[in-house]
Amino acid sequence: MAYWTEVQPGLWQRPIGENEAMIKMIGDGGLPSGKDTWAVSATARFAGASALENLTQAVRDGWAALRFRHPSIAATVNGDVVQYHVPDEQQQLAQWLDETFTVLPRGENVDQILGTLPPPERFARCYYVEHTREVVLHLSHWRTDGIGALHLLDALFSAAVERLDPNHQQQQLHWGQEPIRLVPSVEQALNLPATPTEAITAATKTYLATLANARGALGIPAGASQGPTATRLPTLGFSVEQTTRLLLACQHRGIRFEAALNAAVTAAAYSIAATESKDQHHCSTLRHSLRPHLPAPYDGIAGAAGLYTAGYFVKVPADSSWIDNARYFESEYAKGATPDLLCSRRQYAREMKQILISLPSNTGAPPPSGLDMSWVPGAQDLVRTVYEDGNGSLLQVDRVGISVDVLSRHVYVFAWMFNGQIWCRPAFNRDFYNDGFADRVLGLVAEQLTRNLLDT
Repeated sequence: MAYWTEVQPGLWQRPIGENEAMIKMIGDGGLPSGKDTWAVSATARFAGASALENLTQAVRDGWAALRFRHPSIAATVNGDVVQYHVPDEQQQLAQWLDETFTVLPRGENVDQILGTLPPPERFARCYYVEHTREVVLHLSHWRTDGIGALHLLDALFSAAVERLDPNHQQQQLHWGQEPIRLVPSVEQALNLPATPTEAITAATKTYLATLANARGALGIPAGASQGPTATRLPTLGFSVEQTTRLLLACQHRGIRFEAALNAAVTAAAYSIAATESKDQHHCSTLRHSLRPHLPAPYDGIAGAAGLYTAGYFVKVPADSSWIDNARYFESEYAKGATPDLLCSRRQYAREMKQILISLPSNTGAPPPSGLDMSWVPGAQDLVRTVYEDGNGSLLQVDRVGISVDVLSRHVYVFAWMFNGQIWCRPAFNRDFYNDGFADRVLGLVAEQLTRNLLDT
């Protein structure tokens, strides 16, 4: 199926998907405050590489090749259409590279810059921290999700390792051929009808009704921050041995790790809550990837630069135990992306966008807050630990990560598994919280996981 149309030589376009438009509206809402709300950051660190003196240039050249292999990273929105311009091989490509590829100065590292990067307004961006050999891909959320962002890291490293050897003859990029790899919207990929059926309307109503779970939910008390001014983004890593024990404990209890993590984050939220709020229910976002349900090839890496995820709100009562919460979350994760969730994506986004537009801007009430989580499933299968080009060039990756830019008072614990280890990283607005508070949250989450999975 042809999702994109060439409207004039070198200019391709398709309608913006309703889900993309809704998420882009949320993202753009943060621009006056200097943030692209929910913009995704995928990070990685090289443990070692051959020809390190060529690594910066190899990553830059790999970024150019990534545009060729995944051209949607360079698509732009113009009203209700998404557009892609085929660049010429000289001036336009060089301009795009200069705008989107940045080598960050010595003295900074990924933990210090996440949450402080300027909004990636026109295109996806790639940052390279030369002295620490770290990479950051920074993309507006309407372009991709956590799984897609890690797919893009993998594609970037595959391209970069081919360019480490300056004597290796690189395959020429034939610009103009890449539009066949532009990705569809989720509505196009799922072939959703423009006019909702009765079943779609009913499914949409069901998921919109979960918004009520956020009302009156447990928040983060004002003045919760502790410790010095933020200078870094804390990250929690479980050892390989601890990770193995945690996963075995989950298996023994018949729950997946993300259910245990959600229960741990819920318990942490009650630990930091004000005394007068501890009887309130806790609200979480249950997220499901839609990628396994997309037609080939978009169910794999070919769909990297597309937004294919969905979520809805669930709640648990204050008096529920850790294991009861974990089992409840397990039951929700086990549902996966149901037919109702899939078919409602277009109409849900339409109605949700109108709800957001109708919200009053200044009510005088304190901004909402809460502690939530997001697990990136299969991260260890999305990015490799070793990249080789067959000619002796080698890239080793010892760490990856994911985060989003946050405008509100919410704190999100992102978690993933890589190289045999489970990692957790908080995403939060530094205007409200600092690293002392984030460290406390991560410590509480780790305590809940070990207490309920390893100490019982």
